[in-house]
Amino acid sequence: MFYRAAKQRFSDAELLLKHGRTTGAVYLAGYGVECILKSLLLSSTPDSRQQQLVDRFRGQFGHDLKSLMQEFKRTTGVSASAEIGRTLLRVYTWSTKLRYSPGSLKPSLSEEFLRDAARIITWADERI
Repeated sequence: MFYRAAKQRFSDAELLLKHGRTTGAVYLAGYGVECILKSLLLSSTPDSRQQQLVDRFRGQFGHDLKSLMQEFKRTTGVSASAEIGRTLLRVYTWSTKLRYSPGSLKPSLSEEFLRDAARIITWADERI
């Protein structure tokens, strides 16, 4: 569920960016990262504990990219490479508050964010 949503939301983000809808593109790309991190966490969680984890996704924890990544590291002992770590730091600026932001973000910043989101999605995808 989260895996397919991650891929679809990122594809939607690319389409929005192509048409100059930068704020929506960044919002959906960040949501794609959120979904892929949830998928990554679930793939490394025993079946018997997955529903408990899904329940934790409701609320602030489920939308906090940094917390999701920290939980993955805590439960698996796997750390991201230094390069992915730097990319994550930039993507951690994402917030669900973007869905309420009118106007447009700078195209160059939006393009950079989508490149960073794509790197994280690819990294996580290779571990699922």
